[in-house]
Amino acid sequence: MRKKESKELPKFRILEEPRNLRKNLPLPHKHRIKHMIEVTPLDRSELDDAKIIYAGMANRQILNAFRELRTKLFQKAGKENFVLMVTSVCESGGSSYVGINLGAAIALDRGKTAIVVDCNLYQPCLENMLADEPEFGLADYLEDAELSVDDIIYASGIPRLRIVPAGQDHEPGSELFSSEGMEKFITELKARYPDRYIIIDTPPITDSADTRILQELCDYCMLVVPYGKIGKDQVLLALDAIDKERLVGVVYNDF
Repeated sequence: MRKKESKELPKFRILEEPRNLRKNLPLPHKHRIKHMIEVTPLDRSELDDAKIIYAGMANRQILNAFRELRTKLFQKAGKENFVLMVTSVCESGGSSYVGINLGAAIALDRGKTAIVVDCNLYQPCLENMLADEPEFGLADYLEDAELSVDDIIYASGIPRLRIVPAGQDHEPGSELFSSEGMEKFITELKARYPDRYIIIDTPPITDSADTRILQELCDYCMLVVPYGKIGKDQVLLALDAIDKERLVGVVYNDF
């Protein structure tokens, strides 16, 4: 089995909203989502260190930017929950940062819950939000029929926000993500709780067949562009790879 490369969440600053077109933290142990048991929340200093938004934070610009993204997604979806794929133009382009903060923005609403799924099997980062290495993750669930969805969902330390880590990369992601099990997984996540919003964190759209497969399972897709780091041609190439019916916008970020 090939060893995975793990990475920390990239630290970006939202510059623009969609238009046209951790550090490791000492989080509590996992709880099964079916009980919706919360754990001791991260304090403000821990959230600041992890670059995760929260109500009352000093940087209102970033907080309001993610709230606005959340509002626009809710307006587009109407009263339905949704599955949103967040991808980038390049590695370390900011999709994980945007994905986890969109999840945190949704979770600020006490009537809604969010779950962020790490679908980057070869450079996972969401497991860094857990105190201990998770026993199981998405890839394990897709290969082991004895595992349930509950076995791979972990409390994040942020109320109403859950994490699904990538798990072990037993097989190439394209085979796992094109399986019937992956479709069943997404369907179950979305159907079990009508107030739950699912965010899929994926590899760059232009570099990975996994991402192009995953977008077929999502309601919407969002492209993250590292501001000033990528040429126009690369952005256009990424946009061409995304289904226009699913594209909800582009988020520009700066390191």
